[in-house]
Amino acid sequence: MPSGRKKRVVISCVTFETVKITDPIAFYEATHVHLIWYTKDPERDDNVFTDFYKRVCEIIHEWSPKVEITSHNKEQVYKFTPMLRTVLSIIQNEKKESPDSDIYVNVSAGTSEYAAAAAIASMMTDAIPFSVGTAENGYTIPSNAYYVDGKPVGLTNKAREPYLMLHYPIDMPERHLVRALRALEFRNAKNLPTTGTKMVETLKKKGIWFRGEVNLEEEIVLDERQKKKLEIKRKTENKKKMEIEKKGVYVDRTDTVYYQRDFIDKWLKEGWVQKNERNKYETTDVGKKILEIFYVNDDPDMKIDKIQSR
Repeated sequence: MPSGRKKRVVISCVTFETVKITDPIAFYEATHVHLIWYTKDPERDDNVFTDFYKRVCEIIHEWSPKVEITSHNKEQVYKFTPMLRTVLSIIQNEKKESPDSDIYVNVSAGTSEYAAAAAIASMMTDAIPFSVGTAENGYTIPSNAYYVDGKPVGLTNKAREPYLMLHYPIDMPERHLVRALRALEFRNAKNLPTTGTKMVETLKKKGIWFRGEVNLEEEIVLDERQKKKLEIKRKTENKKKMEIEKKGVYVDRTDTVYYQRDFIDKWLKEGWVQKNERNKYETTDVGKKILEIFYVNDDPDMKIDKIQSR
C-alpha cells in the first residue's frame, strides 16, 4: 500500500567529490538519485572517474539500500550543451512520470559547465537548485587529496548542510515551435520538400498543428443566391477534402498562411531560421543549438545523426 509520500529526486554530477554529493542525498531523504558522470572507458579498474562513481554509489546504499540510482555517463561533463540537454531531459522525464515529485539539483559538485547548466535547467523547469559548502576544516590535506586510506574522498571530507539557491524563472522555448523546427530540419536533411503545404501536412500528422477551421462567412450577411453558391462550393470542397484525406492530410490555403504566421515568423524573430540562396528556409546555428538541447526525447522518428551546431 503506497505511503502517500512524494517522490524525492536528487540530480548530481560526479567528478572528484563524494560527501558533497552523498550528504545532500541523505539530507533530502532522496528516493531516486540521478548521477551524471563521464569516462571514455568505465570498465577500467584504474579509472579515477569510475572509482569516484562507484564510491558515491556505495555511500548512498550504506545510507539506504532502497534508493534507486540511475547512471548517466554518455555525455561529456565538461561541455555545457550536453549537460543542459541531460539535466533538462532528466527533470522533464521525472515530471512526466511523477508530476508532484520534488526534484533537487545539486550545483556545487561536478564541472563548472555542469553547474551552469544545472542552474539554468532548474530555473527553466521549477526544479529546486541547491548548493553545498565545505565545513570548517573539511578539506582533505594536499598530500592525501582525492584518496584517503585508499578510498576516493575528493577535496572535501566534511560538508555543510545544503542550502537552496535563489530562483530566477527562465522561459523555455515553446515546445510546439521546437518540435516544428525539428520537422523542418529533418525534411531539409532528407532533401524532402519544405513548402508551406508539405510542412503543414507534416505538422498535422505529428500533432503539432493546433489551428482549427475558420468560418469567416458567419460574419457576412448573404442573400439567397449567395447562399446557394456557397453551399455548392462547400459540397465541392468537402468532396475534395474527403478524397485527399483518404490519401493523406487535407491542407487548404488558409493553413499555409497560418504556418507562416505561427511558425516561420516566430522562428525568424528568434533567429532560428534564415533563407538560403535557393530561397528556402534553413536552420541557423542558433536553431541547431535549440534542437540539440530542448525536447530531445520528442519525435524520435525525426532525430538526425550529428545535428550539431558549429
